[in-house]
Amino acid sequence: MWPVTAVDPVGAGDAFDAGFLSGRLRGLDVPQSLGLAARVAAMVVASPGDLPGLPRLAELSGLGDADR
Repeated sequence: MWPVTAVDPVGAGDAFDAGFLSGRLRGLDVPQSLGLAARVAAMVVASPGDLPGLPRLAELSGLGDADR
């Protein structure tokens, strides 16, 4: 679980999809990709708007399965 203070839900679904697809394309299995998707969506809802919180790959390092 990745608890955050939700600031704006705009873009959460798209961010989740992007995180999942990114994980699968990078060779992660389904559970790892779902974890990555949840982290990306959490980062997006923690900032206003749908793009400012979207993380770059380097920002995901150190977050467990996202390191692969």
